[in-house]
Amino acid sequence: MEKFRSAAPIRRRVPTYNPTGENWGQHKSDLKADFNSRCGYCDSKDEFRHTYFEVDHFVPKEFIKRSMTITLTHYENLVYSCKFCNNGKSSKWPSQHDKVFNDGTKGFVDPCDSTYESHFYRTPEGGIMWRTELGRWMHEKAFKFDERQAAIKLLWNLDRIDNLIKRLSTHLNNLHIASTQYATLKVKIGDLAYSYHRYHSELIAYYNSI
Repeated sequence: MEKFRSAAPIRRRVPTYNPTGENWGQHKSDLKADFNSRCGYCDSKDEFRHTYFEVDHFVPKEFIKRSMTITLTHYENLVYSCKFCNNGKSSKWPSQHDKVFNDGTKGFVDPCDSTYESHFYRTPEGGIMWRTELGRWMHEKAFKFDERQAAIKLLWNLDRIDNLIKRLSTHLNNLHIASTQYATLKVKIGDLAYSYHRYHSELIAYYNSI
């Protein structure tokens, strides 16, 4: 099994902006940085042109408007999210109470909570599977990871290959251009670049087909 994500996102204590009303989008640049340019829910990276990313309200807007305990622009309630997770989650909130996130089997865990990832794991191919009943509910009923496995695996492999190319390229720059090691490593990077192109083409074709 692979680890679900490398680290939990951390929201900054003092956001750059102080928007009011329905201008929560002003927080998007801060959220992108705090969430490491990744979807808080599926951990896909905002880099592969597969979708646009949005600002999700962890506690849905309708409950905020009803309770008025926080504002719609309250930074601690916002999540950087891919449109697929945001659309799947939508206004689902089983507890029907803005202060109760879940009952242990249904509901949500804030992705900035370090326990979020304990509800999921990665398959060797990069797919997302659930560990707990609460994870199963989020997996199947909210984020639809079960229906998105093909894309999730492609995104995970793209991220893995991209990181490897970057590390090897840094090493390549420290080698003598005439050395055997340089030539071998350059070929390896070329092979990885081809794999990256293939995975990315598959990803775009997948989203064009749905």
